Amino acid sequence: MPNKSFVRCLLIPLGDKQLLLPSAIVAEVSSYQAPTPIDKQPNWLLGVFEWRNQQVPLIAIEEILAININSDNKKQRNIILYGLEASNLMPFYAFIATDIPRPLLIEEDSLIDSNIKPNNKNYIFDVTYDNQTLWLLNLTNIENMLRSFPIKIIT
Repeated sequence: MPNKSFVRCLLIPLGDKQLLLPSAIVAEVSSYQAPTPIDKQPNWLLGVFEWRNQQVPLIAIEEILAININSDNKKQRNIILYGLEASNLMPFYAFIATDIPRPLLIEEDSLIDSNIKPNNKNYIFDVTYDNQTLWLLNLTNIENMLRSFPIKIIT
């Protein structure tokens, strides 16, 4: 019998949609903190907030993914991710989840391509798990967007 391969993930709510991220790229899930605005920021960049004595960019994931998120949930969380592409330049960045993420231990074989092809370069693909469609982000593209914008904090 072959060994089964499992991945530790977080199921991250965005209104009525769900993102699936490997736990290894999530640095922390923290209480929501309002960001400090940035000079001439694009609509997908909400600002920065302080976390562990660092300024962390907070992105508007709904703008980046071109989705509507309707949620007035008071359980919003900042999802802080490790920077993967150029961690020395941008060690962390974050986005807002509309509720508390749920940890999952997923068997790789249980993820099924849902055949819904998103028309957005910020998704890699989507899968079906437990009768839910889950979106996987194109973190490389999102990080490239962040690196292309010089962050100047308004004081």
